[in-house]
Amino acid sequence: MENNYSIGYETLLVDFKRYQKQTPKGISMSRKNRNIYFKFTIGNKRGEYTCNCTFTLDGMVSALSKAHKVADALKSFTSESEFWEWYDREIKEIGKVENDLLTFSQAITQCQASPDRNSRG
Repeated sequence: MENNYSIGYETLLVDFKRYQKQTPKGISMSRKNRNIYFKFTIGNKRGEYTCNCTFTLDGMVSALSKAHKVADALKSFTSESEFWEWYDREIKEIGKVENDLLTFSQAITQCQASPDRNSRG
């Protein structure tokens, strides 16, 4: 009996090919190791650029979304320096700050909920 299904890594490869076909014209996706990259032309240079996405299903979905943003940005920016500032901020997410601060009440609640809070070790 022949198996007509794929599991694990093989499934990711099949999904990646599907997402590659959905990228906008002028943008292509490739992968190196565990990361996804875009290939596109800006100015007179075609290059390969990181998009800060990993080779996972979630990373592919994020990369496809970012590819559409890049295609739109390539049409709208008038200077390469503006484009690259935007690319670093929006695509590579450089300088993005996440607020992971807790209030005192949240911290106390987390400590009280901790299973080993009363253990003296």
